[in-house]
Amino acid sequence: MQIATADFNNKNIAIMNIRNLFIVLSFLVFSFSLNAQSKGYDIKVKINNSEDQKVMLVTYYGTSNKIIDTAYATSKGVFEFKGDKPLIGGMYLVVLEKKNYFELIIDKDQDFSIETDANDLVGKMKVKGSKDNTDFYNLMAYMNKLQEKRAPLEEEYKKESTSEARKKELEEQLKAIGKEADDYKIKYMEENPNALFTIILKASKEPEIPTVLPKNEKGEPDSTYIYKYYRAHFFDNFDFADERLLHTRFYAQKIKKYWTKIIPQHPDTLIAEAIRITELSKPNKETYKFNIWYFTYAAETSNIMGMDAVFVALGKKYYLTGEADWVNPQVLKNMTKRINTLDKILIGKPAPTMIMQNTDFQLVSLYDVKANYTIVLFWDPDCGHCRHEIPRIKKWYDENAAKYGVKVFSVCSDTSMVKWKKSIKDFGIENWINVDGPRAITGNYHDEYDIISTPTIYLLDENKKIIAKRLSDEQVHDFIKHDFEQKAKKEEKEK
Repeated sequence: MQIATADFNNKNIAIMNIRNLFIVLSFLVFSFSLNAQSKGYDIKVKINNSEDQKVMLVTYYGTSNKIIDTAYATSKGVFEFKGDKPLIGGMYLVVLEKKNYFELIIDKDQDFSIETDANDLVGKMKVKGSKDNTDFYNLMAYMNKLQEKRAPLEEEYKKESTSEARKKELEEQLKAIGKEADDYKIKYMEENPNALFTIILKASKEPEIPTVLPKNEKGEPDSTYIYKYYRAHFFDNFDFADERLLHTRFYAQKIKKYWTKIIPQHPDTLIAEAIRITELSKPNKETYKFNIWYFTYAAETSNIMGMDAVFVALGKKYYLTGEADWVNPQVLKNMTKRINTLDKILIGKPAPTMIMQNTDFQLVSLYDVKANYTIVLFWDPDCGHCRHEIPRIKKWYDENAAKYGVKVFSVCSDTSMVKWKKSIKDFGIENWINVDGPRAITGNYHDEYDIISTPTIYLLDENKKIIAKRLSDEQVHDFIKHDFEQKAKKEEKEK
């Protein structure tokens, strides 16, 4: 029994020693992790021939910039950025007092020094302790040398006196310089696959379009292939959830180009692509926040008709569901009101009911107006722009109303009956359906139709569905003419 007891105690001691060792090792690892995280950043900057008293460390953030730190000169041209917490990886700017600047790449190496000259910030750059920045400035120096070779060749190529034979020679030389630049970048990326600079280079790269086009069903080269390929490969090697890319000038630029230049400006396409990109950015909260903000803001502030449908769709998905939980309550309240307002007046939806008094104090309903097209015009007698637009609408109306089956439902916003009647007579629009907005028995038309300024014009079809809105007088003419002709063609085909 004693032997057994002794063995048991020795085992317990051994187990306890192992546990204690594990606890000690865990504590050491945890302490090391804390030390690594709390190490922060220490970037020493020396700018020869500088008279600056302070410099700023600025980061890119999507479409804007953010000041991270300010360093004051400890001696002439000597500065130090220092903080307890590490910086988020990305591209940073060191901005001098006269607003000239140079860029840095910051990732894992956050304790390094740089020296340059105020008269040539990039050309005289020397870096110690940061491989990313050493490589970055080596690349820029190499590219500058290639550009020095390229510039005179390009100038010679542009001259009218340059022969065609010589131009072909110059083209080959320029191609060779371009290949040399590409080879340099490719070699760097192959040797440093995990470096942030490599990730930036790959993310900012444009797709390489195949030179040979596939053939379509008719056996001819497919002319649409280039666009399809370019669009499909536009975001190759682009990680939407890499927060470091958000802190470069390329992240927002590339998304903006795709959103405004590459994909069709049709609400359904834009909604689908905005959601796709936003969901791909979701693994990182900052990239997720940026994309939700960017797409909703871009849609809301767009001048393209129909983009409010994009704003509403994204607003319902991310704001009204509470997904954007970082939004200030008051901002969320305003967003909710805006989304709900626009949702009721999207193109394709029935126009909100309006029942208002005419000049004879008789109630007139918008839905009682029988017409192929109804122009709903919100105006004010004191509005200068109205005085410009209304006569132009009247002229077109007098000449074309019968042909296209058009009527005008004219909503005045003034409370003065005298001024309203006088303006109707002055404009010569007595044959329009003139009603007074303030004398309505339905809801507040300002809110229901989102009337921010006058004149505001909506165009409705025969069933009072919204087919266009916020049009100028010329757009009204063109839209009715185009829609009328399209319907006529459709009817002809159906016969």
